[in-house]
Amino acid sequence: MEHSERYTPIRLYRRRQREHFNGQLKNLKLAVDWTVWVYLLVPGLLYLIGWYSSLWTKPLPTWAIELTVPILTGVIDIVMLSGGVLLFVEEADMLFLKSRPLWMRTLMKQGLIRACLLHLGKMIVITALTAPLWSRVYGMSFTPIALLALWFGIVASCQAIALHIIKVRYTGWRRWIQLLSAAIAMGFVTIRTTSWMDGEIWRQLAGIFVGILLLLTLVQMRLWMKGTFEGDVREDLRGRLKMTALLLSQSVSKPKVPRTKTVIFRKRRRLLRNRSISNRTAETAYKAFFRDSSTMKLYLQLGSLSTAAVMLPPFPVNVIVCCLLIIMLTLLFYRSWDVFATSDYVQLLSYDPAALHRAGLMMVRMLFIPLGLLMGLALGITWLGWLASVVVAAAVVAFGLFCLSVGGWIRLTRLS
Repeated sequence: MEHSERYTPIRLYRRRQREHFNGQLKNLKLAVDWTVWVYLLVPGLLYLIGWYSSLWTKPLPTWAIELTVPILTGVIDIVMLSGGVLLFVEEADMLFLKSRPLWMRTLMKQGLIRACLLHLGKMIVITALTAPLWSRVYGMSFTPIALLALWFGIVASCQAIALHIIKVRYTGWRRWIQLLSAAIAMGFVTIRTTSWMDGEIWRQLAGIFVGILLLLTLVQMRLWMKGTFEGDVREDLRGRLKMTALLLSQSVSKPKVPRTKTVIFRKRRRLLRNRSISNRTAETAYKAFFRDSSTMKLYLQLGSLSTAAVMLPPFPVNVIVCCLLIIMLTLLFYRSWDVFATSDYVQLLSYDPAALHRAGLMMVRMLFIPLGLLMGLALGITWLGWLASVVVAAAVVAFGLFCLSVGGWIRLTRLS
């Protein structure tokens, strides 16, 4: 009896929080090779530090100077939506804690406090990373930036608790409609209020005061909600397994839903006028590449990441990165061709090696040209401006086609 009396709700919450942290740490240790990540993180961290210091010391790029407060606040508001609320409520609590409202309320209170602190810390980091923009572009001093970080932390906490209330109350399509409507409405209010503050301290203090009142109201609403035990357990389980699901998604693919029709290339339309054997084979391989959802998703991801990779670094780093990306894409596209060339479909047919080589070269060119144009335009816009971006895009495509030809020649000499 003495031991049970000493076991308080605070201790129960701390034990579950510790178990959750240890479980996430074990999952990371099992799924991540830390030796490899050290070699990746250290250079990346050094580059990030150098880039961040250049935002304070060197002239800002054009995109940063032209960035308005509503756009920057909108991007930050999207970051606010990440994360959630963990109450550490379990299914077994149905037997004991549900009949003790004080214990349940204590767990919820501690979980809400933890969520608010995590969101506040996250927004402090985000505000610190964007501090060069707030200071040099919008002319804010240290005090307005610190108050802005506090304001963002309060808003992020309010959004997380409001969305959590919707998640535990609704399921199905009603849940998604409510979440989407609430996220859009809160984002609009956040953008308008942040723009209205305009770095003035008295407006920031007024907004923080109203935000704290709203946050306390949402916390009280969440603590006194009834009939949401199953929803609390469901959302807690989903939140605790989010990291595990992310790690498993990198090694275990989801079972694919059988489809009778593909997303694109549903009809037999010609892509190339010349109907030679090599062109028809290249067209078949090209369509097969995009009919597979996994390779099409990888292609879209490569396009977005390559564009960002050539836009962010300064000259001449962006040019070097662009050249390295072209070489990487050359190897990647030729590997995709090898998958098709060694498939059962091709093995059943007797192809001339020269025709098969021409088909592979045509297929990788068709895959590269859209990405090459996209990278060239992004590089030219950030480097020389809009007018010269067309010339840069043409140069990037020409260099990429040259690399593809050299790669095809090397492959042909190895085969012969």
